[in-house]
Amino acid sequence: MNEIDCLLRINAGGLTLKSGASEALPARLEEWLRTPIGSIYGLPEWGNPLVEFKHEPTNQLVAVFIENRLISKLRTDIPEISLSGIRCTPANDTIDMYVITFQIQTGIVTIGLQKED
Repeated sequence: MNEIDCLLRINAGGLTLKSGASEALPARLEEWLRTPIGSIYGLPEWGNPLVEFKHEPTNQLVAVFIENRLISKLRTDIPEISLSGIRCTPANDTIDMYVITFQIQTGIVTIGLQKED
């Protein structure tokens, strides 16, 4: 299992390639989180549903709704990721930002996502 870095980051050897499940699955998760629903031509249903929460307040109640929505959508879009836990919390030091932690079969992945205009 291999994945190309979703942001096309490069290193000394060229384009960054994630090899093996321990690197590829978190890379797929990162790509999914950076891809809103409807932004891939030919596959409009694939991607994260976070745009639904764009105009909601940043608080713990909305964070619970985000967790539930991400769980159901992630199972549909990337079934090879076995999600055993998720935690979404508003960031304390940044406005309009959530810190989302996923527990998947290869370990824990933590990503900070900020609401965009």
